[in-house]
Amino acid sequence: MHTPGLFRERRLATWGNLEGSLALGSKTDPVNEFVSSTVRRIRIEKGIRVQDMARRTGIPLGSYSCLETGRYRMSLENLFRILQVLGTDIQQVWPGEITEWVEEVDDEFIEKWVERARARQVPQVSLQDVEQAVCETYAIDRQQLASPSRRRELAEARAVATVLVKETPHLSLVELSRLMRRDVSSLSHALRRTYDRLSYDRALRLKIRHARRTLNRLQREAARRVGAEQE
Repeated sequence: MHTPGLFRERRLATWGNLEGSLALGSKTDPVNEFVSSTVRRIRIEKGIRVQDMARRTGIPLGSYSCLETGRYRMSLENLFRILQVLGTDIQQVWPGEITEWVEEVDDEFIEKWVERARARQVPQVSLQDVEQAVCETYAIDRQQLASPSRRRELAEARAVATVLVKETPHLSLVELSRLMRRDVSSLSHALRRTYDRLSYDRALRLKIRHARRTLNRLQREAARRVGAEQE
């Protein structure tokens, strides 16, 4: 347990350093440890594996593990990637009580930092993004994806959509069922069958990998659009 004195002894970085490194100091900095451990706790509470976090954030698995354990310093960019996957607000991982211990920081500074940080958060993946990623992967349109047809290709495309939704914490199969005009139990059954097939169906694994990459691309494009609007 860190004492308040530890925080009084260190000075927070300048605004410019905040922009680049979240002002978490060295990799052994207590603030960095707090943020890293909080991220880990939230991930475990949400039942997300480290491997899935690394894949969804685009951070190499080894590096991601070091970020969570505090061995690597958590940069602002990586933190926002992680928050987006967790569906978590930045204030939930920022040690608010620490600001009362650091004499150099006032409430106005923190409010400005949080406001600036929020503006840079990557837009969350939407159901429409999942839909588009699947359609691009299977070269079909949205009408076909939601159609009553039971063609094998379309059924598989819907199943892949359930996998992407399951991997995205803030989305649900209930929402997907409404979008695709399908029963939730049917989608759940398709999801289970798809997971079973992954152990032996290489073609399906490649399709899902392609859909994941497309989804990540759509997210990056959305982030660039947001950044351009803010400039």
